[in-house]
Amino acid sequence: MKRLFKRLFSTLFLGLLAAGLAVVGWVYLQLTTFDVVKVTDDLFMLSGLGGNVAVLRTDEGAVVVDTMNFGFQGTKVRQKAEELTGQKVAVIINTHYHSDHTHGNPGFPEGIRVVSTARTLEHLQTRDAGFWQDEAAGLLPNETFRDVKVIRIGGKTVSMVHPGRGHTDGDLVVHFAEDKAIHAGDLFFNKYYPNIDLEAGGSIRQWTSTLDQVFKLPFEKVIPGHGELSDSVGMAQFQDFLNQLVEVGETATGTGAGLTETIELADFTEDEGYREIYVPFILRYDRAFVLKRAWEEFSGK
Repeated sequence: MKRLFKRLFSTLFLGLLAAGLAVVGWVYLQLTTFDVVKVTDDLFMLSGLGGNVAVLRTDEGAVVVDTMNFGFQGTKVRQKAEELTGQKVAVIINTHYHSDHTHGNPGFPEGIRVVSTARTLEHLQTRDAGFWQDEAAGLLPNETFRDVKVIRIGGKTVSMVHPGRGHTDGDLVVHFAEDKAIHAGDLFFNKYYPNIDLEAGGSIRQWTSTLDQVFKLPFEKVIPGHGELSDSVGMAQFQDFLNQLVEVGETATGTGAGLTETIELADFTEDEGYREIYVPFILRYDRAFVLKRAWEEFSGK
């Protein structure tokens, strides 16, 4: 009987181990497999489990905007960028501080040019300080600005603009002049419920006017922080979504509605077709989340 029990236990253990390894392998495959969208002959969008990445080909090296969640993802991004452009990566641009856009930086060689806003660097060094230690610290942004920065590299003009508060208070938008496109970072979630990081200076109230500044840039295509490649029409719909959230917040303040009442009864229709972003045990951005954030910002609670 004891032998039988040990044999059954051993079989069960090996079965569970094999299943666990299969799950880990599947997750790794999902994290390192990207869909590639050709925006122009020289500009590409990589999408996967993380924020969307832009890859620009220039005659003096590739420019990569955002690097996803993990160092090994960053390594895959670097390899894919080199494959697509035939060039080594010369510049990384981080649109903001969140881990799904920056934690891939350590997959690149130390000393590479890394650009962000000064405010994003401050958030990385304070709000995300635990990650940026030891070797990772060498891949923090080493070139920062506050309002506008222009890089001319290999026949391309890459402009970075901090248009104002919205998703956080440090987001930038990248304008690829010759390719007539922008990477909006998380200032634009295309048909996904957005993270609204009030704790890092984000603001629904100011986000819509921030997008007004983005619309002043000359572009035809928009790479969003999350979601499919879009254009000015798609980004305008997202602005309508935000404007309606502002109305929800103002109404809640005017009527004194509580959080539960606001979530259950809000007149909110611009989110039709929106999908949630959900990571088990970590985060969920859905309809209830954005309504909660609107109530919190406008009520001050």
